Amino acid sequence: WQRDRKRLLQIKDNSVRYYVNKDQCRCNIFLNGTLQIERVVKEDSGNYTVTVYQEDGKLKAEEDTMFIIQGERHHLRRACPFSSFSEPVPQPILSGECMNKNVSVKCEVKQ
Repeated sequence: WQRDRKRLLQIKDNSVRYYVNKDQCRCNIFLNGTLQIERVVKEDSGNYTVTVYQEDGKLKAEEDTMFIIQGERHHLRRACPFSSFSEPVPQPILSGECMNKNVSVKCEVKQ
């Protein structure tokens, strides 16, 4: 995983390697490649890239997604084209998954 073309972390052979300070990153990666960001703040906004390789090291898939945090910590708002419909939401979780040559990235909010 990268944010704004800067490596954050990777998982290979069930081992996680951090390229940034783990506490500053506040991120985890699951065995399926899902990225989780804890205690999201505005500074977590950016272009996130997930890159998936085959076992032989060849590129399998790569996907970019723009992740934008609006509002202050604990007062996050979801982006909406009509500002009157924006409302506070709980802590979001950004995740990505690669299945059958398709990479999907989602932002989830647990109610």
